Amino acid sequence: MVSVDFKIVGDDRGAYYEESERALIFLSKHESLEDIYKTITHELIHHCINKFNITLDEDQEESLIFQMSWAEFSLN
Repeated sequence: MVSVDFKIVGDDRGAYYEESERALIFLSKHESLEDIYKTITHELIHHCINKFNITLDEDQEESLIFQMSWAEFSLN
């Protein structure tokens, strides 16, 4: 089971650690609550990719998550 923790300061918006199944969300890098929700979703998708043993390099994984995030707008 994945856990999500919040930190005030960090170098990125969020991070997912496969070994511990832990996501960190760095609040100082966000502008709104909606922005925080998007980062949580992003990190949880990393978790799902890991759980289903999908083999992607970092660029492919980020591209897939980006496309999923914008799919609703792309289809209209």
